[in-house]
Amino acid sequence: MDSIINSHVETAQISSNEAFRIFGPCKTMHVGRKNVSTFYRMLFKFPITMIPDHCIISKALLKIYVQYAARNNTSLYTPFALTEDWSVSTVNWDNQPLFDPSTPGETKSMTTGGFYTFNITDMVSKWYDHGIENYGLILKNEEIQDMTYNQIITVENPISSPTVEITYTPITPIPTTRFIEDITEMDTSDSWRFSDTVNASLTKTITCHVENLGSTPVEVRFQSSPDDINFVCDCFQGKILLPSEMVWLTPYSFAKYGRVAVKNINAGETSRIKIWYQAQE
Repeated sequence: MDSIINSHVETAQISSNEAFRIFGPCKTMHVGRKNVSTFYRMLFKFPITMIPDHCIISKALLKIYVQYAARNNTSLYTPFALTEDWSVSTVNWDNQPLFDPSTPGETKSMTTGGFYTFNITDMVSKWYDHGIENYGLILKNEEIQDMTYNQIITVENPISSPTVEITYTPITPIPTTRFIEDITEMDTSDSWRFSDTVNASLTKTITCHVENLGSTPVEVRFQSSPDDINFVCDCFQGKILLPSEMVWLTPYSFAKYGRVAVKNINAGETSRIKIWYQAQE
């Protein structure tokens, strides 16, 4: 199910004809080109840390209210992701942060007063996925033609202040599978010998591979136990391992403990086996 949040937005205005002026909080701000020496830009910053992990950003929208549109305002306005940090209390035209032209939001014209909404889903998704840092965004127009600027209401109120609405969908993480492994070697004799016990209580499956390292054949069996005291053979018949041969053993009935039993086929001969225990958590 989709969830929607409305993030608190900080705004700042910068102006080319007052390059060192810090405007700070204002009830209205301008964006666009007034004349050859006066360009206005607006910066927006908002957190997305309230979005839980393991989500998909399905939509992110920046919404602003134009109080006044200049008479020749046929220009196009675009938000871009910023690549440097900034503060409302210190930012001006001279020290304005750089922006990434390859990470734009939706481009729109704003020819009259009223509400305008910019789709910024791509950049918010990149922030959320940590593809780029969230330094906010800058809104600017083409800055080519005079008298192509707008006055934006920025005073905090529930009706016309800038807002960012983010819609996200939680996703179920794909469970990860991890294999644990233990390797051991042991000598054989004419009587049954047993490997160290493996505790399989926290695993889903267990398999062991047994290799005959010696020059004489041996018989191997997998044994299981509920208490690490009483063991039974998991299979009715053992497996014969010739020299340099390897087999795998998987318990038919899963129990808390397991081990490998081995003995020589021919009396008086000795061999050595190597055991790999592999379990899936």
